[in-house]
Amino acid sequence: MSNNVDLTEKEKASREFILTAPMFKVILKIGLPIASFQLLNAAFWIFDSFMAASIDATSVSAVVYFTQVNLIIGGLTGGLTTGAAIKISQSYGSGDYLLVRRRISSLFAFGAIVSLILFSIIIPTAIPILRLINTPEEFISGGWYFFLIGLINTAIGFMNGIYIALEAIQGNSKRIMKINMIATILRAIFTAFSVYILRGGVTFIAISALFAQLFIMTCGWYNLRGKSEVFTISLKDISFKRETLWPMIKISIPIMIERTLFHIGKTVVNVMVTAYGTLVVGALGLSNIMLFFGMAPQIGFQDATIAVMSQNAGAKNYNRVIEAFKATLSIILIQSVIFFIPAVIFRRQITWLFAMDDTAFHYTILSIFQIDVLSLIPLGIFSAVTAFLLGMGYTKVTLLINICRLFILRIPVLWLLYTFTDLGDYAVGIMMSFSNITTSIIGAIVCGYYIIKLCKTEKISFFNNSMKTRSQ
Repeated sequence: MSNNVDLTEKEKASREFILTAPMFKVILKIGLPIASFQLLNAAFWIFDSFMAASIDATSVSAVVYFTQVNLIIGGLTGGLTTGAAIKISQSYGSGDYLLVRRRISSLFAFGAIVSLILFSIIIPTAIPILRLINTPEEFISGGWYFFLIGLINTAIGFMNGIYIALEAIQGNSKRIMKINMIATILRAIFTAFSVYILRGGVTFIAISALFAQLFIMTCGWYNLRGKSEVFTISLKDISFKRETLWPMIKISIPIMIERTLFHIGKTVVNVMVTAYGTLVVGALGLSNIMLFFGMAPQIGFQDATIAVMSQNAGAKNYNRVIEAFKATLSIILIQSVIFFIPAVIFRRQITWLFAMDDTAFHYTILSIFQIDVLSLIPLGIFSAVTAFLLGMGYTKVTLLINICRLFILRIPVLWLLYTFTDLGDYAVGIMMSFSNITTSIIGAIVCGYYIIKLCKTEKISFFNNSMKTRSQ
């Protein structure tokens, strides 16, 4: 039922494509531009870290530390975005276009309120909380404004995340890539000018990110006030009624908890790692950033697959959900191997780029990265697993898996390695790789269980699915 809300011809064609076209073609067409953007974004993230490292090693450690703290807030907002996008995508797949419009309008209004509440709580209490969690004073004094502007970026990024998710639901991945590419390039130019020409500190890195977020927000508001009757912001459709907002909030709560706990856990890890020295925090962060360069395309295909799966699930095309998982897993594995091989072969050269002629710092980065990178391919498998679980709405399951990842497989392991071994910097890399690989194994087992259950319930075959199904 469209409820007297009509799709444009472009929207009809896009929806038909997602619900009926060969799945490899669907995942590649929607996922490749998003994966390309994620890769570009990772490249410029590395560029930002490189420029922070050019200031001094303490600066890059402060950037890594405060970025992780800001991501705790981002976990709440990003979790709501992901969960809401799943419900909106399901409604779109089922053909309830009026509900789609109501949820979009209400989500933006609700998000603005949530952001204001978070700001009113966090800003007055930030410094006492940072000191409570034993944040080094040199980080607070040198990176406070970076942290504060980062909070603003997180709030704007929340709104932008909703917009990007809506474009993905429509299959407008090329538009996503174009907008984000322009924003990222502008950000890099401003950062380079500020650091290398003006000789500014890490605060300018945060300011450049703010400009990029504002650019994306401007594009979002323009595109969401266009010709579409469905994907638009309408003041008259804003509703805080239970039937409009609660399904989005309910499915988002486990994702919000998962992502917030994950980043809290990483912050705890950073605090624990300071026992090895404050520069090891920076080395771990740089290792994670370099690993993220290989993970970025995985995340791009994961995000695209969630949108495709949830639409097909909303249309009851469960055999296409299975096909989407198989296509995504194959694509991500190929991509992961392509990135893994040169990362291992050239690990010394790659890590030296960030050491800024500091031999001791290079040794620290290398000792962590050469072990951390071993988890790249397992993390690719976990990206496909996560896409399936979230696409089908199993958000509580992903919550439990990631709680296990942090509070059983990561933090206790780091404590044991620090307390009972003298491995030094290597212990940090071992901890990261062990937790990532073990989590991927657990995720694959859980995903296999739910796939078998789905196949039995819907009487479909995992190995012999038809690529063409009806459109709802």
